[in-house]
Amino acid sequence: MGHCYATVIHNHPHMSLEAVIDPNPEAAKAFRHSFRCKSYGSVQDYLAAGHQAEGAVICTPPVSHAGIATQLLENRTHTLCEPPLALDPESAEKMKETARRCAATLMMGSKFRFVADVIQAKGLIQAGILGHVLEFEGDFRETVDMTSRWNVQPEISGGGVLMDSGPLAVDVVRYLFGPIQAIRAEEGRRVQSKEVEDTVRLELSTEPGILGTLHLSWALKNNGEDYFRIYGTQGNMCIGWRTSFYRPTGAADWIHFGEGYSTQKALGLQLSHFMDVVSGEEVPEITAEEELASVRVIETAYRSLATGRHMHIGKADPDAARARKLSLISSSSKSFPTWIFNR
Repeated sequence: MGHCYATVIHNHPHMSLEAVIDPNPEAAKAFRHSFRCKSYGSVQDYLAAGHQAEGAVICTPPVSHAGIATQLLENRTHTLCEPPLALDPESAEKMKETARRCAATLMMGSKFRFVADVIQAKGLIQAGILGHVLEFEGDFRETVDMTSRWNVQPEISGGGVLMDSGPLAVDVVRYLFGPIQAIRAEEGRRVQSKEVEDTVRLELSTEPGILGTLHLSWALKNNGEDYFRIYGTQGNMCIGWRTSFYRPTGAADWIHFGEGYSTQKALGLQLSHFMDVVSGEEVPEITAEEELASVRVIETAYRSLATGRHMHIGKADPDAARARKLSLISSSSKSFPTWIFNR
């Protein structure tokens, strides 16, 4: 994601990439040459150099999100943070409070909200094209070898595929169907690592009463062309990687819409929106409460994995959060890359 963001910022007509922060000197040097920007080994080094970028993008492993975001926000640097916003609701609340206290913008990345097909799908659903939506299925299974990456180190990643892919998946659910009120999580057999989960199935229900399933995996691949299937009383819809389509009940053919998925385009639109929010021209597409709710859903899903129970989404559970922090050995102090840019 760091490469993707850097490329988008570098090519954006109204942004410039001022610096890359990476504790790996060779990686920092490579980016400095590729994008013709400055490089630093830590946020502290960057701030000590006297630079005042207007915005920053955090593309680091989850365990470092809260600490890095706090440093940037206290410097009144507007911050876009890749999901998950934080490992637990308590940390997320503190991040949001720091942003309020320092009069800085903190926004969680939610790239699917900027995909044309997803936006159009929401409009069609709200227009009643499918009648009453009763069920949905999201499929985010993709074979990825994580065995030698930080993602399988829980003290750095905070968890496996649920922590990695879950936040974006549940954000799509909230965007299309409203708040999630209950969840049950099941884990498949661990294949790539004994330390973290690499295949998870989530059963969810939303406050409007819609039932759904999310498939997350690094070990399995979705062989279909779509990643969301929606079932209504008057028709069905598929949101796909290359194209999307729906078919009203009784129709002979599917009706195509949208233009497929592009990471670069979605990130470009998200960054432009972030810039407009910072300048006061737009209100955030994803609200602070939605960002906190996303963290609560993932935290509740992990408790469901541990207990095997179907659980309602409530406010932060301090005891559960503390227990999870201990289980993840959260004392790690290792730092990770941060992307900083100027408008």
